[in-house]
Amino acid sequence: MATLFQIESEDKFTESIRSIIREELSLIYVKEPAQRFLSRQEVAELLKISLPTLNEYTRKGIIKGSRVGSRVLYDEAQIRESVKGIPTLKYQRRR
Repeated sequence: MATLFQIESEDKFTESIRSIIREELSLIYVKEPAQRFLSRQEVAELLKISLPTLNEYTRKGIIKGSRVGSRVLYDEAQIRESVKGIPTLKYQRRR
């Protein structure tokens, strides 16, 4: 009967099996970035808007918030996507 592996030592064999398993697991489990939630104050500071404006955007559905107990938390990834839909006003200087 033919052997598939030539075992030089038990330690080398064990290490080679571990490295094969690590490679396969790294292909299966791709790490996704952790979902980060921000408070109302943090979102207002991030977007440089006031809390009443943030409340208005949330009420209109421009920015989606999640109620957790008595707090409203915002997903950072959704905030960054929602900002693209907020219209901006450009002011021109009067001459």
